Amino acid sequence: MHTGRFGAVGVGLAAAVLLLAGGAIWVARHPWRDMSHSLDRIPAVSRFRRWYTTHFGELTAELLDRLGRRGVAAAALLAGLLSVMVLAVGFTALLDDALEGDGVAQIDRPAASWLATHREGWLNTSLTVLTHLGDPAAQTIWLTVVCAVAAWRARSWLPVILGAVGGIGIAVVLVTAKAVVGRQRPDPPFALVASHGYSFPSGHAAGAAAVGLLSAWMLCRWVVHSWAGQVAVWAFSIAFVGVVGFSRLYLGVHFVTDVLAGWLLGTGWAATVALVAAWWSGPDRPRIGARSHGSGSI
Repeated sequence: MHTGRFGAVGVGLAAAVLLLAGGAIWVARHPWRDMSHSLDRIPAVSRFRRWYTTHFGELTAELLDRLGRRGVAAAALLAGLLSVMVLAVGFTALLDDALEGDGVAQIDRPAASWLATHREGWLNTSLTVLTHLGDPAAQTIWLTVVCAVAAWRARSWLPVILGAVGGIGIAVVLVTAKAVVGRQRPDPPFALVASHGYSFPSGHAAGAAAVGLLSAWMLCRWVVHSWAGQVAVWAFSIAFVGVVGFSRLYLGVHFVTDVLAGWLLGTGWAATVALVAAWWSGPDRPRIGARSHGSGSI
């Protein structure tokens, strides 16, 4: 164990946080319209845009006109569904690797051993505290607060229903997946804290991804409307998901494949719930808790 202030793990973690913060600040200062203008300054991008406009501009405009609002919404939902399918395929691949002990699973024990021999005193304390942000109780409190605020701003029960489906659903999926796989946790020499239950997938990583990303989606849809505010919400959520997942690796209570599978599972579940909500609240769809003549109330 390294007792210095910053070792390899600390430097890597600090670099990741700074990179995320720097990227978020840059994006916050460059809305989509400004980004488009900035990209146009790149010769290759500018040439491609002119070529595309010349050959397909009219076709694209006509297609969007024919699709209309509902068609564009359907296309967006289809793209989201494809993303969820990719996440599901990734989870299935990790599941096969974990069961067979090959593929990505081959780095599980070497990675656990390396982290166990490169721990740092300040990180031991910090991550032992931060890992509890992924506890079911902490996630339940956070999700309840977000749902209450979103429901109040939306004047609808829909955020509450989404929170219940998201929270309860990921818990059921996790219990089922852990029981089916039945993978044991890393050997005791690797573990810095006590943990119980099966290892695959990581419940903390999956719960943080599901609750964190779904909460971010609801906040940006109903509560936070400024571009900079939304970027901050997503950056914080991504950092939260990343830190909770990494803490499980660092503390030696999960393998790499456990955490990766948890992230994929939680992200896929959050995306699925958000897609259903987007479809439900789309054009010509009824709104839960809203009156038929206009604005509803909770």
